[in-house]
Amino acid sequence: MKMLMLFVAVLFTTTNMQASCKLPVNKKIIIGCTFKCDFFTRSRLKAAGARLGYRVKIINLGQNKDVTESLASVDSVLIPGGADIHPKFYLKNVTDELREYTQNNLALVKLTEEGKKRDLFEYTLLKLFLNPASHYEKLPLLGICRGMQMMSVAQGIPLYLDIKTELGIPNRQGKFDQIHITETDSLMSSLYGDKKFSGLELHHQGLRVDYYENHKNDFPNVNVSSFSNDGKIAESIEFKGMTALGVQYHPEKSLPGTTFPVYKWFLTKACEYKNSKDHQ
Repeated sequence: MKMLMLFVAVLFTTTNMQASCKLPVNKKIIIGCTFKCDFFTRSRLKAAGARLGYRVKIINLGQNKDVTESLASVDSVLIPGGADIHPKFYLKNVTDELREYTQNNLALVKLTEEGKKRDLFEYTLLKLFLNPASHYEKLPLLGICRGMQMMSVAQGIPLYLDIKTELGIPNRQGKFDQIHITETDSLMSSLYGDKKFSGLELHHQGLRVDYYENHKNDFPNVNVSSFSNDGKIAESIEFKGMTALGVQYHPEKSLPGTTFPVYKWFLTKACEYKNSKDHQ
């Protein structure tokens, strides 16, 4: 029975369907990962591409430290999950009380060599990408887990240092959480409708929901559109006028019904972006 269920899942993710955007047969969608994308991400993206009739090439943007060159070389950008972000990237503009609390509790942050390699590059890339004057509004960007957190940080929204310590619930390690879309006029609603769905979680930090709610006027271009755990954990972030989505859950390790809507949006927008570049 387990083998049958696996076969059905694989079939579901690889069956061809009509895509709304088409590419010439000799063209590939180039996805730039800001850090090396793992096996699950590469395989699920390519399976979704095959289902839509796209060939997909995935490259590592982190090998080129020139952010402008990196963005010019791809049809879409993916910021994968991974290491904690150093709080120094979001402490400058928070309240004195939160800054002091964070500095006194840095031991809750798991600082690693991976984080050191990624923090500045991804932060710089997002500051450029999210700046309206840079005109990247049509370039699709997807942030997953750490990627969503860095998208939040780039807008000045701080993070929980440790969910278990600060929220009193278990850290979300290998758990399937029920995700509820709270904004009906949102990208997430267009992808999943008004139903709840489950996503695999692998994180102990997250967007600091209480701070965001209390300072919404400071983030007019941000929309936190879904939550889990009774509103305690933000599960998606969107940006006004941008082709960008951050999700806290891991679509690459979730069930097909959770995975495919996000990847279909991401790949279709990459197709549209590539076609627009080729006709300039």
